[in-house]
Amino acid sequence: MQNKSGFLYIMNLTAIMKFSNNYESYFYFLAWSCAISYSVYEFYLSNNYFDNYYDAYNDFDRGWTWIGKKRDISDQEWRAWLALVNKLISYIFIHHFFSQIIKVNSNNMILCCWYILSSTAFLYYYIGLLGALCALLQPSLLHIITYKYSKNVAWLIHVSFLFVIHILKIPNGIFQSWLGFDDEQHYILTLTMCWIHLRSISHNMDSIDDKLLNSNNFIQKLAYCLYLPTLFSGPLILYHEFVESINQPHQYWNYQKLQTFVLNLIRYMFWLYFTELLLHFIYVNAIQYHPQIVQNLNPWALYGLGYCMGQFFLNKYVVIYGISKTLCNLDNVKAPPPPKCIARIHLYSDMWKHFDRGLYKFLIKYIYIPVQKSNGCFGKLFASFLCFAFVLIWHGIQVNIFIWSLFNFIGIAIESIGVSIGKSKQYHKMQNMYLSPKNIKRFHCILASPLLAMSAISNFYFFGGPLIGNIFTYNIILYGSWKTLFILFFFLYCCCQVSVDVKNWELKVRSLT
Repeated sequence: MQNKSGFLYIMNLTAIMKFSNNYESYFYFLAWSCAISYSVYEFYLSNNYFDNYYDAYNDFDRGWTWIGKKRDISDQEWRAWLALVNKLISYIFIHHFFSQIIKVNSNNMILCCWYILSSTAFLYYYIGLLGALCALLQPSLLHIITYKYSKNVAWLIHVSFLFVIHILKIPNGIFQSWLGFDDEQHYILTLTMCWIHLRSISHNMDSIDDKLLNSNNFIQKLAYCLYLPTLFSGPLILYHEFVESINQPHQYWNYQKLQTFVLNLIRYMFWLYFTELLLHFIYVNAIQYHPQIVQNLNPWALYGLGYCMGQFFLNKYVVIYGISKTLCNLDNVKAPPPPKCIARIHLYSDMWKHFDRGLYKFLIKYIYIPVQKSNGCFGKLFASFLCFAFVLIWHGIQVNIFIWSLFNFIGIAIESIGVSIGKSKQYHKMQNMYLSPKNIKRFHCILASPLLAMSAISNFYFFGGPLIGNIFTYNIILYGSWKTLFILFFFLYCCCQVSVDVKNWELKVRSLT
């Protein structure tokens, strides 16, 4: 199944219904879709607060003139990325043009040098000499410090360096003042340093495994860390995957490859402009700065806000990761696909597996598997704990990030316990004795619904901060009426049914191909 943004799941589910011919599945699909549509509509009605709003913090611009409505531009990451892309367009075409010439006429070391040069040139243009030097020195310094040490010592150094990066991220701090950067430049540089750090860890761990400590390896590391299509915002490509990609025999651009590139670019540009269009009507980001308004939303409008926060976050990364992957494909560099739609995923494990797939593979390869192997019966639990501890440190140790990471760890732990019980012979025997296959599916979806609620609320802390997350927790879970909770869990149950149908359909499609 193609990984499309939220609203495309309707097309996929239509195919599922034809395949299964199951009226119960039709009902769950329609109920879940109607719940999403109605909640978003209720949230849309709450936007009248901003009709005569005094915009002291530039949360809005005039928007597209043909619409005649202002546009929500208050999401810093989205705004900074759009500004970055506008300046990057010409450089990225130069990058790919000379990459193809070098691949035809020279070797991989020259290609890696070009990757370093093209990225450094853009960094110099965009954030100046000091900013470019920071991006170059970071992987170089980490290489010098860590390349002679064991994995455990290297990990200690890398984690310590992350704390340094988060000190440098402080707005209007010493680092920003020293560089003389505005907020956008400072944000882009520190974001780039966080991504470079993940790549430095990947290179370091793979090099220790392969015992590669030569100068060619260092050049490849710099090329990998500074690779222009993924430099600023991912997705994360593991080091060994990057090396395998650039070591493949050169493939000339042909009509089919260019056609695929153009179609994918059109696809992701459509989602970019579609997201921008929606921001003229649904002020999902600006309202997060006004918790007093969120506090007064009725339950359905609150559900709509929660869904829209998740949908906007999804659309953002479908566009960012999708365009980056499209550009990587021109270089024959294999990048992870963009995330799957949140409206068709109900399990914590699936959300982590299918949203940021590069980060997921990083956590599994470098933390989860090594820790699990060496820690006996509690290895899985401890490995999961360390994965989420690293996620917390990498994103930044803040209250909302801590709550999000903690809820995710608890959710994964509960899910793992459930899976272990489900694999036991006694459970299988009792299940098959008392429940039909349809009732087994219903029972599992009932059990998954509370976990889905916890997953959603943990994400609201991540998206909107502790105040917004607390409003959802108090107004819905702690102080919501029984009627409100029943309606919520019923529709979450429908979501679980839809998600299971999608997974079953995907498995059947894979088995046929």
